[in-house]
Amino acid sequence: MARMTGGKAVAASLKAEGIEHVFGIVGTHNSPLYDGAYQDKALKMITVRHEQGATLMAAGYARASGRIAASFVVPGPGLTNALSGMGMAYSESAPMLVFGGQNALAQLEREGGHFHELRDSVNVAASVCGYATRVSAAADVPAVVREAVRAMRCQRPRPAYIEMPLDVQNGEADVTIHPHAQDVRPAGNPDALARAAAALRSAKRPFIYAGGGADSPAAAPVLARVAELLGAPVVTSVFGRGAISDRHPLALGDGWGRFDLYDDLLEQADLALVVGSRIDVVSDVNVGARFPQRIVQIDIDPLIVGQRRAVEVGVVADASLALAALADALGEDQPAQSWFDVDAFREKKRARLADQAGPVLEVIESLRSALPDDTIFVDDLTLVGYWMPLLMDTYHPRTLIHPGTYGTLGYSLPAAIGAKLACPKQTVVSISGDGGFMFTVQELATARALNLDLIALVFNDNAFGAIRKYQDRMFGGRHIGSALANPDFAKLGAAFGVNSERVPADRVGDAVARANKAGGTWLIEVPFAPGGASEMVPWMP
Repeated sequence: MARMTGGKAVAASLKAEGIEHVFGIVGTHNSPLYDGAYQDKALKMITVRHEQGATLMAAGYARASGRIAASFVVPGPGLTNALSGMGMAYSESAPMLVFGGQNALAQLEREGGHFHELRDSVNVAASVCGYATRVSAAADVPAVVREAVRAMRCQRPRPAYIEMPLDVQNGEADVTIHPHAQDVRPAGNPDALARAAAALRSAKRPFIYAGGGADSPAAAPVLARVAELLGAPVVTSVFGRGAISDRHPLALGDGWGRFDLYDDLLEQADLALVVGSRIDVVSDVNVGARFPQRIVQIDIDPLIVGQRRAVEVGVVADASLALAALADALGEDQPAQSWFDVDAFREKKRARLADQAGPVLEVIESLRSALPDDTIFVDDLTLVGYWMPLLMDTYHPRTLIHPGTYGTLGYSLPAAIGAKLACPKQTVVSISGDGGFMFTVQELATARALNLDLIALVFNDNAFGAIRKYQDRMFGGRHIGSALANPDFAKLGAAFGVNSERVPADRVGDAVARANKAGGTWLIEVPFAPGGASEMVPWMP
C-alpha cells in the first residue's frame, strides 16, 4: 500500500496489467492522469491530433496484436470525438481501455453549465462498451481497472470506459496496486465438446467458417489441424483473414458478400463448423441463411451462439481452447481427404475475380508480391479496400485488418499507426481512398512525430467513388455530394514532413518496395479510377 493520487494509481494499475501504450490528448480535465505517468518510462504516451485518432489507434493496436492499449480523453467533446473509434472496436470485438476525465463529483448530473459538461456521460460511453463505470475514490482505481481488464480478457473483448472526476484524479489515498492475475477464458463444456466432436465425425461434407475469434496465433494452428482431420475446406469472414494461410491446401479465402462464388460449396456441404464469428453481413449478405441445416458453433459470447441460425451443438468457449479440445478428440483419426475440390475452386474463383475486378486485382497482387508475407495491411472503405479481403492473399493471423461492419471512414491511417506501434518489426501499410483519408489526415503528424516506418497509400478518384456507383445503380445516376475537391496529396504529405510521391497504379508495387526498404513515413498517392466491373464491390446491390 502506498500514498498516491488517483492519477498515479491509474498509471500504476496500467503497468501492473502490462498495458504499455496510451493514446490521447492532454487537457485541463485529464492533466492529472497525464501527470501520474510523468517520467514513467514503462508507459509510452502517444499524443494524437484528434480523439477519434486515439481510439482508432487503440483499435488497430488490438487488432494487430490482441493486446490492450489505453486512451486518455477529456469529457464532453473529447469523449464524443472518441466514440467513433470505440464503436469500431465494439463492432469488431477489439479491446481498449478508455479513461475519460470529468468535472468534480459534486458538479455532475446537475446541468450547471460546467466546462465540457455532458449529461449522463457514462451511459453515453456504455453504448459502445462492454464495461463502463465512474470511479468515486482514488483508492478504488486499482480494483476498477482490474475489473475492466478482466471484462476484456475473460469474455468477448470490447472497449471499457472508466470515468475519472477531477477530484478523484487529484485526490490522494492509500492505494493497493493489484498484481497482474492470470485471466481465464472459458474452455467449453466437456459434454458440449464431446457432442460437437461426434457431430463433426458424422458429417460427410463439413466445412469450417472462421471469424475474428479464430484469427490469432493461438487459434490458427489448431484450426488448421481440425480442418485437416475433417478434410474440411475453410472459409474466413472479413474479420478472420489470416486464421488459416491462403497457402494451406484447405483454404478457400474470404466470405463472399453478395457474390455467388461459394454456391457449389454451400449446396454440397452437410455441416458447418462456425468458429468465432457472428456471420456478419459484410462477409455473407444472407448472414448464414444458406449454410447447411446442421451447424456446430463455437463462440466466446453465448448470445452469438445460435443468433443467426439454430445450432445442433453450441460451445461457449475461447476459439483456440475449444479447437484444441476438438483436435484432441478427433486426434485418433487420420487426416481426411477433402471432399471438396479446393484447387478447382481456387482456379474458378480467381478467373471470376480477375474478370470482375481486373485492375484492382493487379494492384493488390503487386502489393502482395512486393512486401513480406507478414506485412500488416490496414484498409479503409474505398475501392481497393472493399476488395482486399477477397483478393489479398493472407498468410499470417492479424495481418489483414478491415473496418468491417461499423464502417468508419478514416479508419486506416490511425489504425495502421496503432498496428505499427503494437508490431514494430512488421511492415505496415495503410490503404485509403481520397475521401476517407481526409477524415484523419492529421494523424500523419503523429506518425511523423514518432518517426514511424509506415506506408500510407491514397487511391484517388476525386470522389466518394463507391457512393457515386451506388447512386448510379439506385438513383438513376443522379449524383449529389459524391464529387470531391482534393488537395495535392504529394505536396500535402511533404508539408507534414513525410516522404511523398505520386505514382501510377501499375507502379505501386515498385513504390511500396522502395518505401519499405528506405524506411520512414511515406504518403504515396495513386490516381485510380478504373471504372467498369471493378466498381461493383462485394457489398454493392
